[in-house]
Amino acid sequence: MKRRTLMLASAAVALMALPLQAQERTHVTLLYTATTGFMTAWVATDQGFFANHGVDVDLQMAQNGSVIVAGVVSGSAEVGLPTPTVAFQAIENGLDLRAFASTNIFPETANAGVVVGADSGIETAADLVGKTVGVPGVGGLLDVTMRQWLSTNGVDLSQVNIVEIALPQTGDAIRAGQVDAVASVDPFSSRAVDSGVGRLIGNYFDVIPDGSAAGIFVTTADWAAENAEAIEGMQRALIEAADFIREHEAEARESIARYTTLPPPVVANVPLPNLGGALDPQVSLGFWNDLAVRQGLIYEPIDLETFVIPFPAE
Repeated sequence: MKRRTLMLASAAVALMALPLQAQERTHVTLLYTATTGFMTAWVATDQGFFANHGVDVDLQMAQNGSVIVAGVVSGSAEVGLPTPTVAFQAIENGLDLRAFASTNIFPETANAGVVVGADSGIETAADLVGKTVGVPGVGGLLDVTMRQWLSTNGVDLSQVNIVEIALPQTGDAIRAGQVDAVASVDPFSSRAVDSGVGRLIGNYFDVIPDGSAAGIFVTTADWAAENAEAIEGMQRALIEAADFIREHEAEARESIARYTTLPPPVVANVPLPNLGGALDPQVSLGFWNDLAVRQGLIYEPIDLETFVIPFPAE
């Protein structure tokens, strides 16, 4: 009896000595789209950084950014990686969301812009009048930015037909004549150009101020309130992932290939994104807030101070 008591006591002491994340783990399904800007989430999963902070992440790829918020709100995922304007529209429609990190920030190093057919004869924004342009999601970052780029170049948006095209279909949609152009981004814009199918005629990212977030980690306000430790753990893991990427490019590219399903030779030539991390309400999201109002996506500016969960103090 004494031996059994001693063994139980020893086991209890050992359990108490374990770090919190080893005792209490949080499962998170995370929805993403296959763009290189989201690679910190992939690397944090592959290299065990999320797990080291007590969060078991199951990555699931969504067809486009439009369905990500719906997945989070429905409970099929706890966290999603939408663009800011998609999240803002959801809040405008009455959903209570929180953002706790950025994926990547501008200026973006990845190749991006309007991809047109190599022999299309389209050279400038003005040449897109009367043409059909594909975007990965109406109301998403690439869509609203491309519209701003067109407007800045004097194009009447009512004279351009804008339709949804999944990013992986950039080259195929142009080749098949489904669209005349696609507002695309790496690795899909580079793949279309390198294959000889397309050409870039302009980088719509030029209209975006430096420091603006390209994608954000979003969850519901209720989940955030109930899982504050898990969110802090994910924030710390993302910092570690960004540091790892800067020192271990080969391993980072393996994660890109795995989660975009692109061949390694294609991924080898894709520029790595400008990695994000902490969100500053105004610097990271202020431009998108103003743009969403100007384009009629939302009627009132979002309360960014409430929306953003700060990073933990070092």
